[in-house]
Amino acid sequence: MKLKLFFIAVSFFSIKTSSQIAISNTAEMAKIKLGTTFFAMKDPASPKAIAYIDAIKKNWTLSKVECIKYTDVEKNIAPNNSFVTIGANMTSTNASATSETDFNLEFWTTNGKFVYDPKKRKHFNQDEKIVVASVNLFPDFYLQNNPSTLYKIDYDAAGHLKNWSAAILGNYIQQVVYLLNKSEERQAKTEFLNKNELGKIGTLYIPDYVLTKFSKNSDDESRKQDTKEIVEGSGLNCSFLSTEELNDKISDSPTPFYYLLLIKTNSSKSVTVTQSQSGEIVYSANSSTGNFKASDLKDLQKAIQKK
Repeated sequence: MKLKLFFIAVSFFSIKTSSQIAISNTAEMAKIKLGTTFFAMKDPASPKAIAYIDAIKKNWTLSKVECIKYTDVEKNIAPNNSFVTIGANMTSTNASATSETDFNLEFWTTNGKFVYDPKKRKHFNQDEKIVVASVNLFPDFYLQNNPSTLYKIDYDAAGHLKNWSAAILGNYIQQVVYLLNKSEERQAKTEFLNKNELGKIGTLYIPDYVLTKFSKNSDDESRKQDTKEIVEGSGLNCSFLSTEELNDKISDSPTPFYYLLLIKTNSSKSVTVTQSQSGEIVYSANSSTGNFKASDLKDLQKAIQKK
């Protein structure tokens, strides 16, 4: 059973992204709206999954929605059904002989050819999968090196995903739904901004994981950057808080606010700003690898001031 679970969970995921949201194959939406969208997780009955399931059911408005176990994905594959799954895909660079694992929340459907038959034990073929959206996730060092762990823990990821909480997931789903409804395809590296929304930023809320001095080959995340050095000279009013505090603020605040998220890999870095009530990503910028820097905030301020 463990081998089967690993096959189902890991081999479904193959798209590589370097920004936070990619949209493709929007023509599939016509059939997706006719079926059911299944969000897969270890155990939908787990107390740790409750807040996530609430966020899913509240914000996924394109079709009927159900939450199922990873092991139930294949048996629910049908022509109009679609799926949302967390996956890990290992990529390598021949020049440097290095590899890294990309983690994504993928929204996908199929070409309709696969028919589940437990007697034949035929598994779903990757060539029959059609990805319509992908959200890049930021794993910690442990998960990066032990990706199969993700399928052994509950949907809260036990703190191993940095840009992950029930409220953040709700905002991601809102943005994906919005873009799919607009049939707006977007490349993974697309940089964009909503000038009108950026101008409304009063205080920018930033989860404190962005202050970590990440080391490429070390699980030591104890070294932190000084907040004063990061903010100084940016001209922005910034408030740093934990991911848990950010989650609660998104859930409880009666007025919209704006928060920053960081996605980092060995080869790239993505910085986004999200509006907390609509889930709209109003700013997205990509750069080469490196820790979060004062220059990232200065670039944001330049975008705000740009005429």
